Amino acid sequence: MASYYKFAERQADSFVNWAEIGKGITDMIQTEVAIRDQKKAAIDQATRDNLKKIAEAPVGSHEGLNTWTLNYADSAREAILLQDRLLKQGILKLKDYTVMRQNLNDGTDELFGVIKNFQNTYKEKADRLISTDPKNRSQQLEMDLMAYTEQFADFSKSMAIIDPRNFSVNIGIMEPDPNNQGVMKVGKTIATASFLKKIQNTKVNYFDSNGAADAVSKSFGGFTESTIQELNRLQGKVVTIEDVRKRPGYEDALESEINSLFSNPFNITSILTNDLVKDKTNKPYVSSISGKEGNVIDLQFDPKTNFYMPNFTDEQIQSARAEMRRKIEQRLDIKLKEDPFNKPQPNVGRREDETPSGGGDFEAKKQGVKNDLINISKTFKQGDYPSTVFQPSVETTRENLQKLFSSSPATSAKYKVKTMATDPEDVKSKNLIVVTDNNNNLVVSYDITKVPLSLEGRRGFDADVIDKVINTEFERLIPGSFLNTGGQQSGGINYSEF
Repeated sequence: MASYYKFAERQADSFVNWAEIGKGITDMIQTEVAIRDQKKAAIDQATRDNLKKIAEAPVGSHEGLNTWTLNYADSAREAILLQDRLLKQGILKLKDYTVMRQNLNDGTDELFGVIKNFQNTYKEKADRLISTDPKNRSQQLEMDLMAYTEQFADFSKSMAIIDPRNFSVNIGIMEPDPNNQGVMKVGKTIATASFLKKIQNTKVNYFDSNGAADAVSKSFGGFTESTIQELNRLQGKVVTIEDVRKRPGYEDALESEINSLFSNPFNITSILTNDLVKDKTNKPYVSSISGKEGNVIDLQFDPKTNFYMPNFTDEQIQSARAEMRRKIEQRLDIKLKEDPFNKPQPNVGRREDETPSGGGDFEAKKQGVKNDLINISKTFKQGDYPSTVFQPSVETTRENLQKLFSSSPATSAKYKVKTMATDPEDVKSKNLIVVTDNNNNLVVSYDITKVPLSLEGRRGFDADVIDKVINTEFERLIPGSFLNTGGQQSGGINYSEF
């Protein structure tokens, strides 16, 4: 009995409810059938929608275009029906069917868009080419690309075709079949509808090289350098040149700016075709797409971007860079200023009454004071290195001048050095240094931005201020003795006007 009991128990544990399983299988099959029916209905509806769209192919008054478009519509209709038939027969997998149908749909949309927009796009591009507004102007390459598409829009010589491998839509150029006289066939020149659409919508903007040159030239600022030149035994001059090209590092800076401008290769094509137009041998710069003869800019198709990229020769690159350099440098101001001065002369052979206003040792004394101040100015240092009174800093220069004037009895406590920081009511420019006498008469003023960076040039400014101050001082002592034509006598222009 015990053995039977355990056997019966095992039977109960292993019982299978086939009724429940059968219901589950039936529900699953019915669900799968319903899903398949839904997919089939969706596919059939998509097919009807596609056929309807094909039937609504754009037509107009152009008879050749109408025939061309309707021929494609017939091919597309046959392709759609073929796809459906292969799918239903199990020859075509659903995944492949979906990809092919999407290719056909996208290609059809793009093709009809190209047909509809060609004329409007062509007019827009023609207007851009001749625009006088650099921001809304195209370069010649844009029109070359549009002209390239024109051959596909010649409906007597082109045909829309569907690639049977993936059902993408292409346009091919017809050419005579050498094996069948009088018969035309699709040649090797084939473009996808998506590519033609991209060309229609792509804008190759004109590079405003003049505007770029203006911006670059202004970014350089200024640079001043002064030198002292001897004219003859009696005269010399301080030559001041404002020329940023002499600034250290100028060449590297200029090359860096041009590299930045030409990081976009189509800026180079614009320089060549719109600015230079022709090379040194008088050959016009033309794109390889244009089919014209000249100095050809090779444009190579890049499948990654689905567009053309220029492949320049060394001559083309150097010509563009030279033109850009020329445009920049012609905008750089170069100024030359010459300040003559009389060189002090010894009193050898001169009678006492020949000196200005009398006093045989007048010139010697004046020159002696100048020499003392010049020697003092040469003791100024910047750290451990020899420096000058004039520095790039306005306040440092002011302090140095005050120190210099206080070092000589001839000038101590007799002159004031003013800046905007010390006398804002009188000096209105932050770059200006003004030297006056104690009666607020202007002696001399300097724009600190004009002071050169070179040691020699700054020493020329030191000598200049010493010369003018001492001439002014001795003019007070003996009126009529002021011989330096570059100075300002006491009682002159009031510095507050600066």
